[in-house]
Amino acid sequence: MADFDNIYAESNPFVRAHFDCLSCGGKLWEYAIQGQMVCEDCRSVFPSGEIFDAQV
Repeated sequence: MADFDNIYAESNPFVRAHFDCLSCGGKLWEYAIQGQMVCEDCRSVFPSGEIFDAQV
């Protein structure tokens, strides 16, 4: 079996987004693989597209 490094296995999949939560105004974290954002305060989950549309 071939050996390879999986950079995704050791990295955090969440990235701090520069958007505010639509519910409470807290900071959002983006889980880009699933196309979702999660609020660090109220734990609300939003589709990334919804957040992008609301900020424009």
